[in-house]
Amino acid sequence: SLTINCVLRDASYALGSTCWYRKKSGSTNEESISKGGRYVETVNSGSKSFSMRINDLTVEDSGTFRCGVCTVMSLIFTITEYC
Repeated sequence: SLTINCVLRDASYALGSTCWYRKKSGSTNEESISKGGRYVETVNSGSKSFSMRINDLTVEDSGTFRCGVCTVMSLIFTITEYC
């Protein structure tokens, strides 16, 4: 398994709905990751951080991951690459 950690750097945003996206290696398209199944999210509101654990990894899980907080007005993202 792999755990991707995200920390919300802008303290003015509260953790609400979180968003996860992956762009596969060699692709220009980005796909939304649905939570559940192999994708297990943990949210720690106190430290304004959240993480996604991906179980049963395969080569297809390689790529660049974006994680952030979805607000009505904007998306705040942190970009992390796992290959």
